Formats: sequence, structure tokens, C-alpha cells
Amino acid sequence: MPNRQASQGSKSLIKILIAEDHVVLAEALGTMLGFDDAFSVVGTVPSGDEAIAACVEFKPDVVLMDYKLVGLNGVEATKRILRLVPTAKVLILTMFDNQEIVAAAVAAGAAGFLPKNVDSVELKRAIHAVAQGKGFLHPDVTMPFLERIGALARADSRERLTDREQVVLQELASGKTTKEIAGALVVSEETVKTHLAHIYQKLGVNDRVQAVALALRRGLVR
Repeated sequence: MPNRQASQGSKSLIKILIAEDHVVLAEALGTMLGFDDAFSVVGTVPSGDEAIAACVEFKPDVVLMDYKLVGLNGVEATKRILRLVPTAKVLILTMFDNQEIVAAAVAAGAAGFLPKNVDSVELKRAIHAVAQGKGFLHPDVTMPFLERIGALARADSRERLTDREQVVLQELASGKTTKEIAGALVVSEETVKTHLAHIYQKLGVNDRVQAVALALRRGLVR
């Protein structure tokens, strides 16, 4: 059961739930935050399932969520919490700085991500930020995360074919030559070659064999 560490204060207080499987750390966080007049710690729980139940019961403003919990991990718990209590803001607090975890947490709807070794000032700043509806990424994870998102955006940009290029790629996948594609689309061979050049560039390939192979692998053609 959640450990109520703060009395129910005024509605202006930021209500915090701590989901942390390390009991000593959870109690230390609860005590430290409980001394701040801006916060009310409504409970601490060690498992993902208990975090979900506590959120439904207490409707916290912010959930300090460890990634590694008993049972459901923090990312899976976050997904379920935000479906049941959409007003809650989840701040992932963990020793893990794996970019896969960071990306998964953000995709799950987490409002922020902090390593556990942050000081109390940074932690409180992050809590205030997410409680106000802002996002918060610690500097240690911001640049790697942005680099990952940038790579995904560049890949998406390369693959964004026009309708005409999509048709040409489909004809190419059916085994037609440049001349046959030109005849089917009633355009010149030079026009088809221009479309092919654009397709190769966007897909990041060098020839028609690579283009068709990549298109089939990614479901861009039938």
C-alpha cells in the first residue's frame, strides 16, 4: 500500500507519487520533497501495478517513476497510468541512460527524464516544469536524444516520395524497364530517369536493384 508521507494540503501543492523499488531511496526522496512547502508526497510504491493503482486513487500531479520496478517497468506503467489518469505528468528517474529507454519513455508519454544522480535543486526544477505542462530532459540525455530523433527525421525525409515517384517505384518493382515505365505513364524516358534519380536519393540507394529491395523490405511497394 502507498505510504502517505504528507497530509492533504491545499490544492496549490504539487501532489507527487514516488514509484521506486529501492525502499531506502524512495523514503529519502519522499522525506526530502516532503520538507518543501510546494510539494505533497501522497505515497511511495515499489511496483508498476501499485503505481497504477495509486495514481487512480490519489490523482497525483507528478509521478517520479523509476524505470526498473517490481513487475511492470516504468515505461509500461507510464502508458497505463496516462490512459487512466491523463492529467498526471510522469518524470522518469533512473540510473539508465540508454537512448532506447529514453525514446521509449517519451513515446509512452513521459514528460521528462532524469538520471538518479541529479541534485535536489535539479530534481525540484524538473518537477515544477512538468507540473506546469512543460517537458524536461536532463542535459546528459538531451543531445543523444536529439541526435537519435534527427536521424529518424532525416530517414523519414529521404523516404517521403511524391505520388508520381511512388508510381514509378511500383512500376520498377514490377520488373519494367525505364522505356516500359515511360510508355505506361505516357512520359519521356528522360522524365522517368529524373524520377528514378530522385527516388534513389530519397531512399539512400545507388541503383534500381537496391531501390526495389529496400522498398519491398519497408513495405513501400506491393
